[in-house]
Amino acid sequence: MKSTVSLIDASVEDPIEPEKEVICDMETFSMVYRAKINRYSKVKCCPPGFWIDCGTFDLAGHLWAISYYPKVIGIPQGVALQIRLLTNITTSLKLKVKVSLIDPSGRRLVVADIRRQIYDKMNDGLKIPFMQKTKLDSSEYVKDDCLTFECIVSVTKWSPAEVVKKKPQSAITFSNTQEDSGEETDFSIISGVTLILD
Repeated sequence: MKSTVSLIDASVEDPIEPEKEVICDMETFSMVYRAKINRYSKVKCCPPGFWIDCGTFDLAGHLWAISYYPKVIGIPQGVALQIRLLTNITTSLKLKVKVSLIDPSGRRLVVADIRRQIYDKMNDGLKIPFMQKTKLDSSEYVKDDCLTFECIVSVTKWSPAEVVKKKPQSAITFSNTQEDSGEETDFSIISGVTLILD
């Protein structure tokens, strides 16, 4: 006749030790990017949707591109910047950017302060409108047919999981002594330990 026993919570008396343990954390990377557009008056004849390539930069292990839109589709008389992600990603990225115009004396005017823009895939990147075109064209920030802007960019991402503990997986073997003798045996496994209930 088989007897029954009450199984005690293994997490209390015999806690399970993980074979692998990792730490997941976030990292933030920042940089300052400055671009100068010469012959700025030429953009006045550009059709809506036309954009100027203002270069690329590396940040947080990814490649990014900045574009200037002198005429934005859907935003009458608006000008905008766009920061696009050029590489594939496996986890979402969060971008913060502060855009400033710079006059010939070096004085800055903050025209946009985006606190959160999420990038989930390559080519993501919303346009950042920052001023009416007529106001910009007549401002002191367009001098000698040039426009200079500066972007302070910060990217936050999840870093690769850091392994802090790893051990070989343990093998559990069963004794077949009772099985060979023909006796009926019940097995219950708790925390890697074999209990034989007879």
